[in-house]
Amino acid sequence: LTRWLRARKFKYDDVISMIEEATEVRADARKHDFYPDPSEALGCEPSVFQAQYPQLYHGHAKNGCPVFISKPGILNVDGMECITTLDGILKFHWHVMMHDYKMRLLKHKEAHPNFTRFECVVVIDLDHLSTSQLSQRALSIVKTQTAIDSVCFPETMNRTLVINAPRFFSMTWSIIKGWIDPRTAGKIELISSRKNWESRLRELVDEEQLPSDYGG
Repeated sequence: LTRWLRARKFKYDDVISMIEEATEVRADARKHDFYPDPSEALGCEPSVFQAQYPQLYHGHAKNGCPVFISKPGILNVDGMECITTLDGILKFHWHVMMHDYKMRLLKHKEAHPNFTRFECVVVIDLDHLSTSQLSQRALSIVKTQTAIDSVCFPETMNRTLVINAPRFFSMTWSIIKGWIDPRTAGKIELISSRKNWESRLRELVDEEQLPSDYGG
């Protein structure tokens, strides 16, 4: 409940409205226990899906938050559509947030009892991103997932670094930013220079917790 309170700055009517919306958005997924089987949710093995859209958790930030790395710059939309559907991707997203992410936080809490930051540090790597990848199909995936996260999982993002962003991405970012709660948007940093994002990343995450591609 406190996450919704913080997201709406403790304004009672806004909080109630947001909770009611979240209850409605998650109603269907809840009937299916938020899809505990990722393969059943996607209609394929998660490893096959991730080969088309590489993304994974890797280590923890200095504040204890798990680090999630996503590489939409090499997203293969055509490949994804061969193995799953938008509905399957959204079901898998529910699985990740309600089962995978939740379990990672609980395990870290068990090992570190003083851990209280139930949030995530996200790295979005746009290296190799081309304008052809920013299709309506790709953006619809981002928009729908963002809508779910904004309403149902507020205040779960500690910090997001968008790295290797090409120049043309600024226009796309202005569109995506409109889908995001202003408080959340304020936690997102766009950094194009490798030197700058490596330095910023090391401020947040110890080197031994990072993959070699990201300075670990």
